[in-house]
Amino acid sequence: MGVKLYKNMEIGDIGETPLIPFVSDDAIPIAKKSLINFGNSLGSPICYKQEQGGQLIQHIIPVFKTEYGQISTSSKTNLELHTETAFHPYKPSYVLLLCLRGDKNAVTTYANVEDIVEKLSPESIEMLNKPFFITRIDESFRSNGEKDFELFTSILRPHINGGFSMTFDKHFMRGCTEEAQKALDELNVAVNESIEEVVLESGDLLVIDNETTVHGRRPFSAKYDGTDRWVLRLLVSNRYIPLGHK
Repeated sequence: MGVKLYKNMEIGDIGETPLIPFVSDDAIPIAKKSLINFGNSLGSPICYKQEQGGQLIQHIIPVFKTEYGQISTSSKTNLELHTETAFHPYKPSYVLLLCLRGDKNAVTTYANVEDIVEKLSPESIEMLNKPFFITRIDESFRSNGEKDFELFTSILRPHINGGFSMTFDKHFMRGCTEEAQKALDELNVAVNESIEEVVLESGDLLVIDNETTVHGRRPFSAKYDGTDRWVLRLLVSNRYIPLGHK
């Protein structure tokens, strides 16, 4: 699927953009209903205990003092292209972004694995299918002092529908051998050459296939005055996840 953009979703009255991401869903009942209903059509909405306190609907807003982090609440840095929760054994199948209030300077970036792979050498494709790459835990999963650690993974793997699926995080990933790092360097060039952009407006819903598409965001300036960009994020899985897995 890659990405799909749906316009004019119902969001209702939204009020001012909050300063912190912990917002009662009761404040945005219409937007919540629109997002949940759409998520249910794709699979099962999921959340993670360590991220935003386990909120099912996550509020993506600029937060003071996180401006330069590789985290969704940043604003003054380039949020590097990544697979959502690239480190996790139960990654979401889809990332849904419902824009309540847009910012013309907050550009969402994405790149599709089909466009990326066609720019790679056969040798690099073969290497990227091997578990010779190291990634780390997202900052958003370590906000309460949780320990970081490193995991080995492959970046490419055969997709059930043909082609490849992709697990990637430009900020955290590195090759664990010289040959692996060379393939990763080639991949980074191919990713950069495959970037597409979209600016989300109020009522837009962007659906990202997390198996085949990496995404990020360009820097923008936050004002913290109630008029900043406000996006709701919902993660959806179409795979079986063991009950109670964190």
